[in-house]
Amino acid sequence: MLSEFNINKKDKIYLLVILIFSTILVGYYINFNNSIGISCTDVYVYLLNALYYTGTNIHTIDNIFLSPVICFLTSLLFRVGLVDKLAIYLVTGLFAIIGNIGFYLLLKKFFNEELSLTGTILYSSFSLYLVWLANGTLDIPAVAIIIWIALFTIIAVKENPKYYQYVIPLMVIGLYTRYTVILTLPAFFLFYILENGLKIKKKDRKYILIGIAIALILAILVFLKVYYMGNSQFGAGSQMVNGIKGTNGDITDPAYNPDISYYIVNFPNFISNSHTVFEANPVLEYPTVLSLAVFALLFIGIGFWLYDNNLKIKKHDILPIAIILIAILSFRRITSVVTILLTLIAFYLIGKNSEHKNEIFMLTWILANAIFFSYHIIKVNRYILPVFPPFIFFLLLAINSIQKHININKNIIPIFLIALFVIQAFAFTATFEPTDKYLATEEISNYIIDNNPDYENMTIGVYNIRPYSWWIGPNIIILHADVPGEIDQSNVSYHISQGKLENLTNFTEVKNSGGLYLYKNNAF
Repeated sequence: MLSEFNINKKDKIYLLVILIFSTILVGYYINFNNSIGISCTDVYVYLLNALYYTGTNIHTIDNIFLSPVICFLTSLLFRVGLVDKLAIYLVTGLFAIIGNIGFYLLLKKFFNEELSLTGTILYSSFSLYLVWLANGTLDIPAVAIIIWIALFTIIAVKENPKYYQYVIPLMVIGLYTRYTVILTLPAFFLFYILENGLKIKKKDRKYILIGIAIALILAILVFLKVYYMGNSQFGAGSQMVNGIKGTNGDITDPAYNPDISYYIVNFPNFISNSHTVFEANPVLEYPTVLSLAVFALLFIGIGFWLYDNNLKIKKHDILPIAIILIAILSFRRITSVVTILLTLIAFYLIGKNSEHKNEIFMLTWILANAIFFSYHIIKVNRYILPVFPPFIFFLLLAINSIQKHININKNIIPIFLIALFVIQAFAFTATFEPTDKYLATEEISNYIIDNNPDYENMTIGVYNIRPYSWWIGPNIIILHADVPGEIDQSNVSYHISQGKLENLTNFTEVKNSGGLYLYKNNAF
């Protein structure tokens, strides 16, 4: 099975380098994330889901459908005694390491060892990757699985059809890690069609059927488990429908952003930035010279590549170009799915007789994600992480073209990029503005627990149920500070507020930390 990876002696050395680098990097960021606290409230949902897999249900039923893979694996660490946020940091960090190894092997299908090493280091050192590395969020684990799906797909299509029986179940695992993995799957199907046509080859059929059978069994078993734990509900369906409509969220969401140019405008910051601040989500600001250098290499190299390939519009390109124009016109007027489908059809027509099927495959990988997330009214920078692998493919393609046209040592550019991005990988934490607001939830909760041995028998009012379900338990209720009298008229023992409250007559402030205020009921 491993023979398809074509691992030579140099590969083994570079894979060891990647393993050591990735492990040290993940450990560094686990320590960093542990020191600042949980910055994304979604992580509390995954922790509570993991707790439910061990048998303890705390406000979890409605969200148990979210990432069964990550939550179940985290629950295994809970079962051996590590009931802590560190558990999910370790699980998501492990996926990052696996993804980096897979990315090197994927790049080796297109480039030499040095460029593949360069691409892997860049991928794992871009600012946006580092912001979300090993912090309990799902995006980097999802991209790691996408990378392995891409690798297995290429092997199955071009080298060994036995890999269909691995890649199809892996797609199911990807979906149960993060449902938006489905956005990249059409690019893989397009790659199969571009290489093999619209008919399934006889030599592929057996392994495809085996893969589908295993995938169906796996999908049904996980669904039934989650459906049972969710009291006969499975929220992924409605979430996907709303996502397709672009209405999964509203104007009150902190991430509400109808600007379709958000990801393009901010992409330089996602590569390398000099200032990072925690708002509703981490905001990356001020791209560095390193980011500009990456784009300079990309544009110059792709220019050389276009020149070398002498691409011209031919008569048979008129129809796909027309479809692309229709796709552009449809954007924001219908649903993003229509735009994506039109784009895929157009690139099928362009690519079916083209020598550049790999480039078309990577481009559709980018476009499927970029179109969907740009259309969506809720925008968080981490959503665009799946485009990093194909972006780096084009960057390496550009570097390869530059090396052919400019008479320089072929290792100069890779060495400089590796050195500079390795420095960025570990220096990036210095770009963060100091904050204690995420540790404050833990500190306030510990104050209640430490000063009240019977805290489990109290009712505690909170502004957000997610973090305090994890830190305190099920004995919490939401109270709204903007509803006159709701807090004062309640019978909670404590109330945790996200801001200082004036005119409370029945409560007294007893502690504040990181912008959070703890009020104690005077009657308690």
